[in-house]
Amino acid sequence: MNNKCLLKKTLLATTIAFASQHAAAAGFQLVEHSATGLGRAFAGEGAIADNAAVGARNPAAMAMFDRAAFSGGLTYINPSVDAEVHGATYGDTGKAKDIAPDAWVPNMHYIHPINEQFAVGTSVFSNFGLSTEYPKNVGSLGGGNTDLMTVNWAVNGSYRINEQFSVGAGLNVLYADAELNRYIPPKVPGIGGRRAIKMEGDGYGYGWNVGAIWEIDQNNRIALTYRSSIDTTLEGKGDFLGEGLTNTSAELDIEFPDLWELSGYHRVAPKWAVSYSVLRTGWSSFKELKATSSSCKVGNGVCFEKEENWKDAWRYSAGVTHYLNNQWTLRAGVAIDHSPVKRDDRTLSIPDSDRFWYSIGATYAIQENMTIDAGFAYLDGDQKKGQEVESTGFGNVEYEFEAGGDAYIFGMQFSYWF
Repeated sequence: MNNKCLLKKTLLATTIAFASQHAAAAGFQLVEHSATGLGRAFAGEGAIADNAAVGARNPAAMAMFDRAAFSGGLTYINPSVDAEVHGATYGDTGKAKDIAPDAWVPNMHYIHPINEQFAVGTSVFSNFGLSTEYPKNVGSLGGGNTDLMTVNWAVNGSYRINEQFSVGAGLNVLYADAELNRYIPPKVPGIGGRRAIKMEGDGYGYGWNVGAIWEIDQNNRIALTYRSSIDTTLEGKGDFLGEGLTNTSAELDIEFPDLWELSGYHRVAPKWAVSYSVLRTGWSSFKELKATSSSCKVGNGVCFEKEENWKDAWRYSAGVTHYLNNQWTLRAGVAIDHSPVKRDDRTLSIPDSDRFWYSIGATYAIQENMTIDAGFAYLDGDQKKGQEVESTGFGNVEYEFEAGGDAYIFGMQFSYWF
């Protein structure tokens, strides 16, 4: 069996698609860095600066703080995603229920003003991740199980130019850890049911971000931010059935996309404010996924590779904030998150679709310098049909399928001003 052919589509589908089906944002992106933002569908995140969590979105907004601030929170993601394979060359059809496990996503942020012009801060959160678990006998070459976890550590600084304009910049260190398993369809003679691929590894990547904020007046501000793409090489061990290799060293390269965001905040009445964001994620930079090892002889060192046709994706959000009284602040928001996967490129492992967000949230001020936030969002995703062909050493394996689902996101956060 030609291992390079066997893995031509399978592995990308596992390393990437696990999240593309079930990550909170389209593609395999996570945006859950703040329970406060969750309550308004993350509308206006770069411009509002409710608490220290803004440092993860716009370093320039740290200039708005006149005292040190801390925020820490935890988000719970509960996906409800099902898949069904209607047709398969080797009969590995059937239903796969709840293929996306629940996930907990923590975050932590700190901002420290140095003087009236300079501030520094740090944030720890996750940009990308989640996982899928399929039964071994359903869509075996496109199913299996996959886990991808990332942690982003950002160190930022800001500078206030004058009363209206501030800028900021920072460095990002991203740690990624991935594991995947893929299986031969049970009815393939001689090797059915065996594991075709196992790979696990981790690695670091480095990037940067910049931001600017225009404080038009005390009730209106607009922000623009950019976060660079990050190239990451995961180094680890792999088993490749087609090569007859077990526990061999291998590398997997992933380029995480860049992000542009325009956001705004406008207090239109003493107790009411509106916010909005336009976020572009540069998924078009995700050109291929390739695993290499000097032990893989069939592919001249390439254990598998797959070209992708993803496109840049846009997310639009709008929110409203109601300042009820000195203790309570209420929020709501909506968003549409466009998929980076083109219709003709949708596969069993990547049945990505547009997502619609509906969010509510609230802040309770325990005292003047201490608050607790709670947020909830319902993500509505469509069921999508698709068809794909896996080229393998034992012939083409074709799948016809339908997959998709919804998700529920809950967030809690504690904030303190020193």
